[in-house]
Amino acid sequence: MNSELSYGALLPTFNVTANKSFSNTDVTQQLASGGEARKIDNAKTSNLNLSPTLNWTVFDGLGMFHTRNRLKTLAQVGEDDLRLQIENSIAQISNAFYRVVLENERARVFQIALDLSRKRLELAKTRYEVGKASKLVFLQAQVDYNTDSSNYLTQRELIHNVLVEMNRLLGQDLERNYEISAGFNYDDSIQLNDIISSASLNNAGVVRAQRNLEANYLQIKELNAQKLPVLNVNFGYTYNDRISDAGAVLSNLSTGFSYGAGASWNIFNGFDLKRREQNAKIQVELSELQIEDLRQSLESDIRKVYGSYQNSLRLNELEALNLEVAKENYDIALERFKVGNTTAVELREAQINLVQAEIRKINAQYNIMLAEIELKRLSGGNVKPE
Repeated sequence: MNSELSYGALLPTFNVTANKSFSNTDVTQQLASGGEARKIDNAKTSNLNLSPTLNWTVFDGLGMFHTRNRLKTLAQVGEDDLRLQIENSIAQISNAFYRVVLENERARVFQIALDLSRKRLELAKTRYEVGKASKLVFLQAQVDYNTDSSNYLTQRELIHNVLVEMNRLLGQDLERNYEISAGFNYDDSIQLNDIISSASLNNAGVVRAQRNLEANYLQIKELNAQKLPVLNVNFGYTYNDRISDAGAVLSNLSTGFSYGAGASWNIFNGFDLKRREQNAKIQVELSELQIEDLRQSLESDIRKVYGSYQNSLRLNELEALNLEVAKENYDIALERFKVGNTTAVELREAQINLVQAEIRKINAQYNIMLAEIELKRLSGGNVKPE
């Protein structure tokens, strides 16, 4: 609905009625003055009537203005529905994009793990060939290398699948590929009170509910206006052309203007107006309760998502420290393995700890991004209302 069309409630109505008729009749006429009867077979008669009229309600208790405002508000509700769909689509696409970033980062870590396993395999093979390590150590290094190769290939398949899903959301060719080099550029300064304040003003669901409440209030005003008299004016023009083969007048053409004014007042209509007014008031109360429930639900969702956001920030800091420790631990284990002071199992364990520490750090950053996207959606920050 276009809000500009709501002004039609203030405009007059213009109608045009046109009618063209024909008849063939056998006529026998006996004049009052006497004389011989007149008989006409197959007498033709045609009649053309054209009547344009204009009616304009000049006062209806201001009901026309309330109707215009209500229609305009309902048009804005439709715009809010569209905005809500756009915000949800933006959030879905953003989530899909950062899922691709996540899987690319995981693939990078698996590639590093594969490179480490390759170096370990080469070292184990050399030590086995010179007799400084058993064949069991060499075979275990081969198994671990194959395991890491399998993990990397599985991760590449997962990247393909999440790219297909992102292309579906974007409406692109499902097999279209992208070179994505972006990382997790998250905002670590989001404040809870700012999000709650923004959501109370800009959240599309809240704004839509408030407009519905406004439309219900205007409905009551429209009904109250029906308790007052209605004044209207009308203008018209008449064109009538009659042609007949029979009768005293063979042709009759009449044209002319007409105008007038009228008033009406609905004094009693069987309590129908009162019933409709009571129903409208109930709708207002329901809308107010809906807004209150929506705001509480919205704040609850914001607080839960913000809690996840804060926890992910803390986990990211913790995993950054763990990653540094895991790197140092692996470097020490590798040097000890080269000189034969540690076992292959201990080196593999240090490698797994290093990979898992980096994966946990990546997951924490990904969860920060998801929480940030959701907070922006809940606060109405994805699409600014006009």
